[in-house]
Amino acid sequence: MARKRKQKVSSRRIGVFVALILLGLGAIWAWQHRVRVQSAVSTISAELPLPARKTDAAPEATAAVPVKLGGKLSVKHAPRDTQLGIAADAAILLRIVEMYQWHERCELAGSGCSYEKSWSPGQVDSLRFREPKGHENPPVPFADARFAAGEIRLGDLVVDPKMLETQAAQDYPVKVGALPPNMAATFNVVDGVLYAGGDAAHPQIGTVRVRYRIVPAGEVELSGIRRGNKLEAK
Repeated sequence: MARKRKQKVSSRRIGVFVALILLGLGAIWAWQHRVRVQSAVSTISAELPLPARKTDAAPEATAAVPVKLGGKLSVKHAPRDTQLGIAADAAILLRIVEMYQWHERCELAGSGCSYEKSWSPGQVDSLRFREPKGHENPPVPFADARFAAGEIRLGDLVVDPKMLETQAAQDYPVKVGALPPNMAATFNVVDGVLYAGGDAAHPQIGTVRVRYRIVPAGEVELSGIRRGNKLEAK
């Protein structure tokens, strides 16, 4: 009877020992599995590209490249003097305004002054004359102005109108039929120049004449800065 009890106790101990071994092996397997999963996640994260920040701009979108280009200009919408209704098939339309006015000529301080009439750009302030009475100049109704075409292109590039300021301009005589009806009632055309309040042969104080010049949409050579599809002045 004593031998049988001893054998029974030994079998129980063996069972407990085996169970402990199995638990230990399970813990080791779980730890190794967790390490492998973390390593795989780290590898995937390292390989994925970082999302671009919204504040990052593509360098080519804002890059300024100095260029010198030549070719023929083209325009989408002709420049137009909306005040007087004159348009031209050109890149730039220039309006030059003069008025027949009094001018004061004084030799020395305290001496007498002479007064003469002539064409003059801008306003001659007759209130500053020594003898303003009888030599009054009315206000100039129009001012010089510069009108650019709606879109000026050199090839595929949109040209900044400021780049054409140094280009040679040429006279643009206005034809009688170019005036809209309301302006035709005020202005008359003599040799391509507009006159109001008188004419070229018999101007009076306050007579206004308006001439036009244009920068044609022809062959040019421009040096500037290219930004995307735009050509700007330096």
